[in-house]
Amino acid sequence: MLSFDKKKLLKGGFALLIALAVLFAVYSGTAYAKSETSVTASYRTAYTEGGVFTHSGYFSNDTVYQNGSSLKYYPAKITTLIRGVYRYSTEPSAKGQYKVFLHVNYFVTAGKTKIYLKNETFEVASGTFDGSFEVPLELNMTRLEKNLRKVRTGTGLFRAENEVYFTVVVRVPGRDEFEQVITLNRNAAGMLYLTGLDKTYKKTVRTVETSTNSISFMGSDVSVPTARTVFPLMSVLFAVPVIGFAYSKRERKPKDGLKDLRRYIIEGSPAQGKTQVVLNSPEDLRRVFELVDRPIIHYRKDETDCYAILDGDTVYEYRAS
Repeated sequence: MLSFDKKKLLKGGFALLIALAVLFAVYSGTAYAKSETSVTASYRTAYTEGGVFTHSGYFSNDTVYQNGSSLKYYPAKITTLIRGVYRYSTEPSAKGQYKVFLHVNYFVTAGKTKIYLKNETFEVASGTFDGSFEVPLELNMTRLEKNLRKVRTGTGLFRAENEVYFTVVVRVPGRDEFEQVITLNRNAAGMLYLTGLDKTYKKTVRTVETSTNSISFMGSDVSVPTARTVFPLMSVLFAVPVIGFAYSKRERKPKDGLKDLRRYIIEGSPAQGKTQVVLNSPEDLRRVFELVDRPIIHYRKDETDCYAILDGDTVYEYRAS
């Protein structure tokens, strides 16, 4: 027959329980240190679109600049016409509608404030397109200057000025509206120039994906929310038997009845006397000590701790059980 050492088996079992409790406690810490979910953002271009205006000038005096020359700056006094082509395109190709407006606003300046006298808007082009379109545009500087003189004369405000710009509006179903403003400017040197000639718009779509994080445990993936619930519970379940056993077997130290007399106890040999009185309790030893005021002698006899007080020929002895 096989014989088993119960004490060794018990120790081995408790060692296994402690190891499992620690293991699940470590995995519990890992689970709480890791976020439950991960958020991943990705970006893609839904579409791109843009427009560009290329232009050239025509002059009343072509001694310096040839008619049809494309310049960054045009001399205002000799420029009679600025003509060009506006081109729009989009990727991927889509169908839509467009409109192009010419705005001419007349104003005077009071300090830093513009006071508008008259605003004019002309639709110069409109239509539908599939993927792209082209529109010829022109600024007749002679006509614009003539109309400005009329406003000055008609209002008596000879410091009136005009602001001139094109607005291109493109609408494609399911997309944001595209708008481009091309403005005619004049600097202090008397040179004309255009701004807003080129515009590109890219529509970016952001996609967010949320996934549940997991922890690898014994070759399997356990989701973090599940691990936060199961692992601490398992750690407690394995630790409870060990804690319960240790508590039930804990040795409780007996109350030291001689605690207050320890300072008066000395080590010695068995006391000799004609009369021997056996004391039954520490309280009896305390009373005798208080009455005779003699030191207490401690010694071992028959494997028992003995405490004795010698008063003349009388020995008072207490044997601790």
